Amino acid sequence: MQNPFYCLFLFLLLFVGVAWTEEGECRRLNRADIEGRLSTKTPYRAIANYDETPPKFAGCHPTRIWYIIRHGTRNPSEAVILQAQNRLSEIKKRILDQPKPPICSAELKRLRQWSWKHLNASEDEKLLVAEGEDELIELAERMQKRFPDLFPELYSPEWYYLKYTATQRTRKSAASFATGLFGRNRIHTVRYPPPLHEDPVLRFYKGCGKWKTDVDKNPETLVNARRFLAEPQMQSAVEQIRSSTRLPDLQPADVQLMYTVCAFETAWHRPRGGSGSRSSSHSVWCNFFDVAALEALEFFEDLEYYWNDGYGYELTHRIACPAIADMFAAISSSEEERRANATLYFTHSGTLLKLLAHLGLARDKKPLTHKHFASERRWRTSQIDAFATNLAFLRYDCDKEEPQVLVLHQERVVRLPGCPQDKDLCPLATLRRLYAKSVDHCNVEELCRVKAN
Repeated sequence: MQNPFYCLFLFLLLFVGVAWTEEGECRRLNRADIEGRLSTKTPYRAIANYDETPPKFAGCHPTRIWYIIRHGTRNPSEAVILQAQNRLSEIKKRILDQPKPPICSAELKRLRQWSWKHLNASEDEKLLVAEGEDELIELAERMQKRFPDLFPELYSPEWYYLKYTATQRTRKSAASFATGLFGRNRIHTVRYPPPLHEDPVLRFYKGCGKWKTDVDKNPETLVNARRFLAEPQMQSAVEQIRSSTRLPDLQPADVQLMYTVCAFETAWHRPRGGSGSRSSSHSVWCNFFDVAALEALEFFEDLEYYWNDGYGYELTHRIACPAIADMFAAISSSEEERRANATLYFTHSGTLLKLLAHLGLARDKKPLTHKHFASERRWRTSQIDAFATNLAFLRYDCDKEEPQVLVLHQERVVRLPGCPQDKDLCPLATLRRLYAKSVDHCNVEELCRVKAN
């Protein structure tokens, strides 16, 4: 007869083994694997620079900043909300209707509870969410700690100029950033100019007819993304999702919808209460992906943004010249013509990507095509265009040399092409010379004129 304690030990071992396996199935990917591969829906916390140490340059001190910031995490578009409420709800039902659904019990419960009925597609689309507010508040707090002289805690219209576009998400982002600087009780004193739908600096592409016809509405713009759908990596991704859901007829559009919902839900909810907390769970839809599938979906979106908003067409980044000219006006003007010391703009993904391309940042040696999945690439929207993406130009006045400029992208120093590559500061005169065409020959009307056939 077996020792009863031995039997109990075997039972516990079996129980723990099953629980461990089940937990393993629940956690196919850790949160870091997911959060860093969500393209333009990447939450800023995944890429933020949490080092608040003030940069020090002997004999130089910062005197002005021109700062342009993408809005924080938001709701999806009306179309995506409707697709999630309809098509993704169908997919959910088909998974749950299986005799033994292919996920563990804890995730099964989450999938049963999943719904986007709380969202009104027309009223809630693209609204800034709580996480987006936190992203901007925390960004402001970090920048204030790094540059206390540039970001005084008391608001003054002579010192600060804040502007946003005619959208709720940029308006709330501006208010959140102001909250981080001045505190909630003082943001009502902040003045903003009237917002514009087609702001010539903050959204220069909106009024550009030629860009709309030749790039944005041009079917050829997305040809590389469409061709990637037929590449082995994307086909493998679709097959992997078909296998993990046990739904062999899922289409690439279904997989893309699952990826998009995975991205938004992951961005909305940051981990809280430690790694073992249920509140730290990412979107239930992320559990159907492996890393290779996420990387394929990310690359598909990188191709879309590269050709629509980046280096794909020269016109796309040339039309960013009004923003570059505005930056020089803000940091170069004489004391008599002086604008506010801190110019803070709140805008959109399309603006930031075009600006980065105009500056020559995140540029690969060859144009990005559907054949470049396996290549190392700089153009990764998860890194360069997450929610709350930001780009700053800081003027430094120096005791023994001409004015210098520090450029930050995602709160990290970047050295622009043409500037000294062995130090962080670039002479303002050098920078002005590099972008002389952007300032002196920025004829947007001519660039954007649609020629009659």
